[in-house]
Amino acid sequence: MKETEKKALLAKRLQMVKKARAAAVRPRRRRIRQVLNNFIVLAINTNNVPYETQGWRATLTRSSGTTITAQFDEFGVAQFNTISTLTSVSYTLRIFDADNVQQVQRFVPANREFYVARF
Repeated sequence: MKETEKKALLAKRLQMVKKARAAAVRPRRRRIRQVLNNFIVLAINTNNVPYETQGWRATLTRSSGTTITAQFDEFGVAQFNTISTLTSVSYTLRIFDADNVQQVQRFVPANREFYVARF
């Protein structure tokens, strides 16, 4: 095979590779969608095990003084049905046990679907 034929063959292959790359489907960026409809609070210990929270309650307080309360289930989850996600304002979270003793107080920033209270 002559040198000019080799060059022509290599140029043809290179052109075919360029066409194949141009025709390849490029992955589209996925738009992140919210999953949870209502704001959720999880109460877990420092070993990431949920507390048994039967009778516990959580309160969210806005800077304007508005307070919203939700009851925990036995799995350490409190669902605030009146707060849709993503939250638009920040809150102060307080968690009270069944004896009405405050267990923890945390600051919850805006733009959240859930909050994990580890204490």
